[in-house]
Amino acid sequence: MYGQNHSDDTKRKISDAQPTSIKIEVTDIQNNITTSYNSIKEAARALNIHKSVIDNYFIRNQKKPYKGQYTFSRRPKTK
Repeated sequence: MYGQNHSDDTKRKISDAQPTSIKIEVTDIQNNITTSYNSIKEAARALNIHKSVIDNYFIRNQKKPYKGQYTFSRRPKTK
């Protein structure tokens, strides 16, 4: 593909094949503020934590707030 461009149809197919991000809500229980993020990575960046922290929160089905302050919940996917 060096020096060649993908057709618009091929670009659309590549885009459709990409996984959709998981939208999440982060609740700060100390300040009672809920913030919505479009992806786990975006939320992790905003909280200055690694995204694996949030991934593991969901994998382990945790209910206890992370660091005693944040709870995470998934929002329905929309495409």
